[in-house]
Parts: sequence; structure tokens; C-alpha cells
Amino acid sequence: MSEVLKLAKSSIPEADAEGFIRTETAEDILRSLALVRSINGPAVTLISGAPGIGKTETLLHSQRQDWDGSIYVSIAKGEGNPFHVASRILSQFGDSKTRGKGLDELRQVVGAYVGKRRILLVDEAQNLFQRHKLSATKGSSFGWLVAASEEGGFDLAFCGDLTLPSIFMEFPHLQSRMRRPVVVKSVSRADVSALAQQEGLSGRVEVDLLAAIAKLPGGLRNVENVIRMASIFAGREKVSGTHLKAAVDDLKLHQSGTKQ
Repeated sequence: MSEVLKLAKSSIPEADAEGFIRTETAEDILRSLALVRSINGPAVTLISGAPGIGKTETLLHSQRQDWDGSIYVSIAKGEGNPFHVASRILSQFGDSKTRGKGLDELRQVVGAYVGKRRILLVDEAQNLFQRHKLSATKGSSFGWLVAASEEGGFDLAFCGDLTLPSIFMEFPHLQSRMRRPVVVKSVSRADVSALAQQEGLSGRVEVDLLAAIAKLPGGLRNVENVIRMASIFAGREKVSGTHLKAAVDDLKLHQSGTKQ
């Protein structure tokens, strides 16, 4: 058994057709999504993390794997009130007619469109925490979405930045419904190593450099950009630490405080 476990741990995560890599963080997020999907009746989970850890990519991967059973929406800043959210969801079904409808009617319409046993993936959910002019309440879309999910019979996944857990503290009814929340404060070395191994980079020096890059604003996006640029510099050669350092310079990431 120990040999089997060792082999599984040392295997290199494979990228899918869209380039998605199942890092440890991605696996953690997917486990929570799978859990709420397995519960009988509507369930809610929270995914919170620093920018660049792969939250959105994981949600989109989950949607691709369950195209008929999941709906993805991203909430822009300033568009977090229930009417905007309802319009955003309905637009996924080719219907954005919200004018003249009250929130109770929109809740029923959204519930009918999304339908039972589906999951609604709400990205950038921290933007739901805005003041609603008519009701003078803040974050009313959270309660509205939960009510819609319970009426429509669908699951909910709220995904956002690291402010999301503290926002949820304002809503005890949300906390009581939460199942296996995922909070990732920074990019892990294991995730960086998973991306590096896709290019055959497993040396300590190379991974150390990429791990330092991942600590900058942008997280794994920085790692991907550096590896991509380094591959261009390498040409037909194997990417090395020299190519990675040249890529860091070319992308001007050293100006953000990266030590080489």
C-alpha cells in the first residue's frame, strides 16, 4: 500500500484540453462542489481565496465537466443588487427581462430556469455585498439567492476574494447552511510545482524562483506567464533557470520585488 501511495503522490497532474491543471487547491475546491452536489436538497458552499490561486479556472472546469448541471455567473462591482443578479442569471438562458417584475417573481423565475439538482456558481461574490437603494440593506442578494435556491431546488457556490468569510459573518442564516468552505490565503508551493512539472521543471532552483513569483499580485498567472515566456526564450531547448530569470526580467516582475 505504501508503494501505491508514494506513486500516486509523485504523479504529475495532467492538463485537460483547455489547459486546466488539477492542483491541490483545485482538488480542494472540486471536493466541496462535489459534496454540495451529493446532498439531498439545496446546499451551499463558500470558496474564498487570494487573487491568482485558480478559483475561476476551477469553477469553469467544473462547469465544463457538468455542462447540463451547472450555471456560471460572474458579478461585476456595482452590479450586486438582486435585480442585477437576476438579470445576469436570466441572460444565461437568453432572457434578461426583469423590468416590471418584483423580487419575489424574479426569484420564482430564476428558480424555474436554473431548476432542481443544478448548481449555480457565483463568482466574484464579494460584489454582492453592496447597499440596495430601495431596501437600504447591504448584501441582500445573498439572502435572495438562498431563497431562490430553496424554492428552485438548486445548489449554490459563492466564490470570491478573502473578504468573503468576514462578509458571511454578517449573515448567520448563510453560515448555518455552509458546507465544507474552502479558504486559501496564498498560492501554495505544491500548486506552483504542479504547473512547473508540466514543462519538466522540477529542480529546486526553478521551483524556488517560480514560488517567489507566485507571491506577487497575480499568483499563478505570474507563474504561467513566466513559463510561457521562458519557453519562447528556450526555443527548442529545454527550459532552464536561466530562461526563467530572463523571462522575469522581460516581464519586469523583478520591479515588483522578486529576488533572483
